Amino acid sequence: MNQDTINQQKQELEEQIRRLFEKRDELARLARAEARAEATHTTLADCVAAARKETEQVFPKCATVACQGAKGAYSQQSAEQVFTYPNILFVKSFDAVFTAIEKGLCEYGMLPIENSTAGSVNQIYDLMQEHKFYIVRSVRVKVNHNLLAKPGTKLSDITDVYSHPQALAQCADYLKKFPNLVQHEMANTAMAAKMVAESEDKHIAALGSVHCAQEYPLEILESSVQDRDNNYTRFICISKKLKIFPGANRTSVMAVLPHRKGSLYRILKGLNDYDCNLTKLESRPRQGRDFEFQFYFDFESPVYDEKYGEILTVLQNECEEFAYLGSYAELV
Repeated sequence: MNQDTINQQKQELEEQIRRLFEKRDELARLARAEARAEATHTTLADCVAAARKETEQVFPKCATVACQGAKGAYSQQSAEQVFTYPNILFVKSFDAVFTAIEKGLCEYGMLPIENSTAGSVNQIYDLMQEHKFYIVRSVRVKVNHNLLAKPGTKLSDITDVYSHPQALAQCADYLKKFPNLVQHEMANTAMAAKMVAESEDKHIAALGSVHCAQEYPLEILESSVQDRDNNYTRFICISKKLKIFPGANRTSVMAVLPHRKGSLYRILKGLNDYDCNLTKLESRPRQGRDFEFQFYFDFESPVYDEKYGEILTVLQNECEEFAYLGSYAELV
């Protein structure tokens, strides 16, 4: 037997060994997934069923709701669309909304999750990794940005404009008309409007809503300056307690997928096999991990469907980590 034959047989044996190790790892993964599903799916299914039974009534009209910003903020508008008589608790940051829920300072909180023009609010997705919460409703808010300034200010007087980064992004084309205008980011559109109203500087303006102009008050120098007229921001209403209200047909989950070929495909195929409409797929870096990501899925499927529990099982079986974020209806 010559050396070439020996080398070839060694390579073939090494390839067989490699395939056996891969098969072993795959069987071990399936065993872990099955154990997780058996341990967690029943608990999750029971929680979902119990939440449905407990909240088999209309969505509450009155509630204390945490909103980031100040009076006139779009988050306030979102709360007023979801609740008939909301008692607004204004907080300084998005993180503080989560904290207010966790500490029991209020029952619900409103958070912007994505905009039709500027895309996802990544800060919210990153904060989701740090907090325990459930989504109980979502709502789309029509966003009309206006250039606001102190009464008597002329457009030619403005040298600086203040607003939330998303608002500045949503008005990017409009702001290009003023190349010398200095842009300043603030935590909230309403907080920017309030700052302009309280400032002695007559050369500054804010991008904000009509509500901001009425609240502080400010003069609208130019109205509806967003780049697109169909500018909507989607807000989620969160709660510390799992609640599923009648009409819930959208589910949000968080998933960490194994590092192997086809992981994401199997998740998407599973949703497709159960005739679920995937409405959102977002990936964000895992905090404290280098080049590792976790995924957020929104999909449409009535929670009263007989196969709903099977859908969750499919997702769990394919994930290294899985978190159920809630089932809810969306107001448009």
